[in-house]
This record gives sequence, structure tokens and C-alpha cells, in this order.
Amino acid sequence: MEQPLVTVIVVSYNHSRYIRENLDSIKNQTYTNIQLIVGDDASPDNSADVIEQWLKETQYPAERNFHTNNTGLATMLNECIDLAKGKYIKLIAADDFMHPEAIEKSVSLLESLGDEYGMAFSNTHTVDDNGSIIGDISNYDSVKGMDPHTFKRELLKENRIPALTVLLKTDVIKETGKYDTKLIVEDYFRWLKISEKYLIAYIPEKLAYYRRHPENLSKIKAERIEMEVLLLQMMFDKDGILKDKINSRTHRYYLFGKLFDEYSHAYSAYPYRTKRLDIAIRNKLPTLLYKIINKIAELKM
Repeated sequence: MEQPLVTVIVVSYNHSRYIRENLDSIKNQTYTNIQLIVGDDASPDNSADVIEQWLKETQYPAERNFHTNNTGLATMLNECIDLAKGKYIKLIAADDFMHPEAIEKSVSLLESLGDEYGMAFSNTHTVDDNGSIIGDISNYDSVKGMDPHTFKRELLKENRIPALTVLLKTDVIKETGKYDTKLIVEDYFRWLKISEKYLIAYIPEKLAYYRRHPENLSKIKAERIEMEVLLLQMMFDKDGILKDKINSRTHRYYLFGKLFDEYSHAYSAYPYRTKRLDIAIRNKLPTLLYKIINKIAELKM
């Protein structure tokens, strides 16, 4: 098999403890035609120094994008993608790492498929802070054998793609635009945009290692992610398949005063929104008044 150039982008923020394992997994790939780009988003630990030391020791060629001020993941990704020269792009956080055959098998699959496919992903192991394999965080293999057109609908219902396993066609990632700096779930937004125009291939093998540690997710961040997922689902739900979920969750957010402006605007444009909830949000009705209106409407039913 010919080896088209693959750009691997490693992004780090306070990952000094894990970086070597990540970079070693790139160096040990069975696929050798790799452009490595390493980025650090002004980590307060010594992540950048660890990267530099590894590059010096291994003499592995790489382009660097080290920030002096923290800008956020999306900005880092956009800058690194601008440096990419490969036909394919692999994005991976520095605390995760790859199976030796990850790139070879992903490239082989995409090279064998037609232009209608924009990306491929695989199953993944989950590892703890020390790199030991632990229980899976999700049953990604549930999509094994699924028709790729059916997968489009399933992807809208839930993000079923572990980002560390993905291989993207460079022209597809550029066609679908920059990463949104306002979103935490910038990867899910990318998958949905790609899914609008292209099919997505799945490899039923565990070709990566996702590291689960305390810094992965806070309660506040988890709540924000849940709301952002709904925001994206509203944007891409053309047939109303998620209307019950979206209206129910929006109702709950409104009652607890958790709506932010971007979400409210998106809901007002959602074709399958609940009328009285929409009126309440638009007019910023007090929650007590909204509850009374709801109660009256239920009594009339």
C-alpha cells in the first residue's frame, strides 16, 4: 500500500506526566509517513519542556506550536491544522495514546473507500492514570455492521465517536470550517458537519487508549457539555427525531434559570419547539408564571 502523508497533531495542556507515552506511540507506528505537529497551550507545568526533551532524545522531526498565553483547545487545533501538509489528519490529546497499527489500519480503510467517506474511527481501550486498562466508558462496538446511513441518525442522537481514534481527510476538515472556539464539544460539532455531506467509516478494533483521570471532567463542565450537545442537536435535527428530548431538557433548563443566550436563540429557531415554552423564553417570563401557564394548559387537555 502506498503511504500518503498523515499529519498527526498532538495537543497538550498540563500533560507532562503522559506526553512521553503519547509520543512513543507515534514513533512506534507501523505507518511511517508522518508529519508530527506538537502544540502546547501555555501549560503551567513543564509539558513543553518534556516535549522538547523527547524530540531531542529521539531526533524525531516535528513542527512546534507552543503558546505563551492560554487560548483554548479550538484555537490550538485551528492553528495546527493550518500547518498540516498531509492527505489525512490525526488529532490526539497528549494524555492519550495509540495502538501501533492505528494509523496504518485507518489509512488502509479510507484509501479503499470512495470519496463519499470523509473520516474513519475505531473502538478504544480506556486506561487509568497509570496506563492500566480499565472498563470501557462506552460500547462503541454497538455500531459494528451498522449501515453508514443509519449511523448518521444515530450520531445525531448521541456522540458515538471517540475523538482520539479519528482519522480525517484533510480536504474534508478544511471544507467543514474552523473549530468553534465557543464550544467545549467542538469535536461533536465537527462530526455532525462532516456527517451532513459524507459517510463515516468504523473499524471494530481497539486502536487507541483513552486516559481517564480526575482532570477529564468537572461537574460544571459536564453540565455545560450536556447543554452544548442539545444546542448542536437542535441545529442538525431536520426531521424532529429529537423533539421530545430537546423540549423536555429546555423546559428543565428554563425552570432552573440555566439557559444562555446562544441556546435560547437556537431554540427559538428550532422548528419543533413547544409554543408556550418558546413564548416564555422570548419574553423572559418569570418561572412561576410559566408554571401557571403550563398547569392551565395541562388542565385543558
